[in-house]
Amino acid sequence: MRRVFATLIMTLLCLVMHAQVNNDSVVYKYIIAQPQGSLFSDKCKLRIDDGLDPAKAKDKGKSITFKSYAAALMYLTSQGWELMSTFSNVSGSSGAGYGATYTSNYWILRKPSTKEEVQRIVDESIKKE
Repeated sequence: MRRVFATLIMTLLCLVMHAQVNNDSVVYKYIIAQPQGSLFSDKCKLRIDDGLDPAKAKDKGKSITFKSYAAALMYLTSQGWELMSTFSNVSGSSGAGYGATYTSNYWILRKPSTKEEVQRIVDESIKKE
């Protein structure tokens, strides 16, 4: 009976201790990536907003062109980014019976980071007037 009681107490202690683990120490930095090009064409470029400088995706200083949206997304995940969400923006105009619409797609990605790095990005990205 004592062994059962001791095992039960140890199990409850482990559960309580595990429940008190604080995940606030995990900090993420985010980017918004905009694939540019037709969905099923063989040329896709990425425009990346990292909070500091929106720019085209580059590798060793050279712009990168991907064969597809999927290839661009796999490139970002291979760099440690995790896809969190996607959204689209539709705009257009019409006049005299003619019109056109344009759709822009965006991916929101995140990557684990340090609090210091995220704070640096926040400090540098705020425009103070």
